[in-house]
Amino acid sequence: MQDFPREANVYLKDTRHVKILFGLCYPSTYRAGMTGLATHLFYSLLNGRPDTSCERYFRFDVPSPFHSIESRRPLRENHIVGFSLTYETDVVHMIQMLELGGVPVWARERAETDPIVIVGGPAVSANPEPFAMFVDAFVIGEGDQAIHDITEVVMESSSRQHAIDTMAELEGVYVPSRPRSAIRRLVMRNLDEVFHPTRQVVPDVPPGDRHEPVFGRALLVEVTRGCSHSCKFCLVGHICRPHRARSLQTLQNIVSRGLHETPVAKVALIGSSLGDMDQLEELVAFIVSGNHEFSVPSLRADSVTMSLARMLVQSGQRTLTIAPETGSQELRRAIGKGLDDDAIEQAVSIAAEAGIKSVKLYFIIGLPGETHDDVREIPTLVGRLYDISHIRMTVSVNPFVPKAHTRFERYPQPPIEEIRHRLRIVQRGIRDIPQVQMESLDPRLARVQAALSLGDRNMAMVIRLAARYGGLGGWRRAERESGVPFFSVANNGDRLSDELPWSFIQV
Repeated sequence: MQDFPREANVYLKDTRHVKILFGLCYPSTYRAGMTGLATHLFYSLLNGRPDTSCERYFRFDVPSPFHSIESRRPLRENHIVGFSLTYETDVVHMIQMLELGGVPVWARERAETDPIVIVGGPAVSANPEPFAMFVDAFVIGEGDQAIHDITEVVMESSSRQHAIDTMAELEGVYVPSRPRSAIRRLVMRNLDEVFHPTRQVVPDVPPGDRHEPVFGRALLVEVTRGCSHSCKFCLVGHICRPHRARSLQTLQNIVSRGLHETPVAKVALIGSSLGDMDQLEELVAFIVSGNHEFSVPSLRADSVTMSLARMLVQSGQRTLTIAPETGSQELRRAIGKGLDDDAIEQAVSIAAEAGIKSVKLYFIIGLPGETHDDVREIPTLVGRLYDISHIRMTVSVNPFVPKAHTRFERYPQPPIEEIRHRLRIVQRGIRDIPQVQMESLDPRLARVQAALSLGDRNMAMVIRLAARYGGLGGWRRAERESGVPFFSVANNGDRLSDELPWSFIQV
């Protein structure tokens, strides 16, 4: 790829002077991978070790998915290949990268000279079982320290199998080839004591380029981890507890050092529950006072204030993102959202008054207990919000996907035709509201996500074939050829009473 951009802050080590070669893989686009803080975190952590060379691999929009960005190191030449699996469906891209890179896809077929394949991320921290046949070891939970432990195990082991067997003894590491026992999720309790990357890789690209990260040229700063609200459907609220925040002083130090070491003028604040940080406005004021911009991915509606909205506008952020989840206040309370209509209306009103140009609203349909009347409340709420603000709105309506470890893990997903019917109810309801557009996830893709979220090792052959065929049609063909009832997992009544595949994971 001739137009691949130059990057600032890349590590390129002389491999003659290191002991471990680590391939850090993100099985999706370069843009998505470089938007995630995990990529920057582990890249910095590993290259901060004098004994390790860590180089990056991506599935799409790079010169090669099986040669590193830094030196074109072949994927299979690494001692460890580590994947971050944020979304379940990216497992097909993971398998494609392994196969293209000459690494046996099935864990049982790997030999002494093959790299050890490690996988972490929220998808596998909730339920690693659908992916177990492809992986040598999983990191369950937060891998800030585990990545060092794993690296040292591999460096000190006498053989590949010895290293894998030793990993099984590490806290929070799950080795599928070993007899299964309870695995406790790793949690970093005090974020002020946790390493934060300040020397971050930034591509030199113009705004709008396909290689530009989602937040633009920005320093990513992790403000919080976890969420204090624990909505019944939400994976983060269940597997990332407890809610933790860095102190204001620590965050100011990270921002100051990061803006010195990374050639950007913008700070992107990261966290699933940013509004719960007591001193968020003070942090934002600190950034703005240094003539720097900032952005936030989303805010809980009841945390939006006029001063915060005005600073967003001053920083050039044009869109405010909030998640009402449902148009019905009663259903919102039933699912644990705890957010009333007044708070949502006030947030949108503040946004409009402050000069924000558009609002993005996230809704879920097909939630347990939802009725068609509840669905009709979505366009009703959107209409009220427009009447209040006359602001441009994007309404994102996505099907409910049951997730492991949530309080809705045993609830079935509605049939695909029913989901489509509910989407049509919303479409008809909003079509006459000015400046409103709707986007949604294909219900078939939501069914795939649910199967991978809830499945067990029987999913392995379906995944393997789907990676070969590609696309939604590939999943149908894989189900047919494997004989595994993949698309019925999400609404299989037997699943509601049987032992769940992820019961050994302690979150």
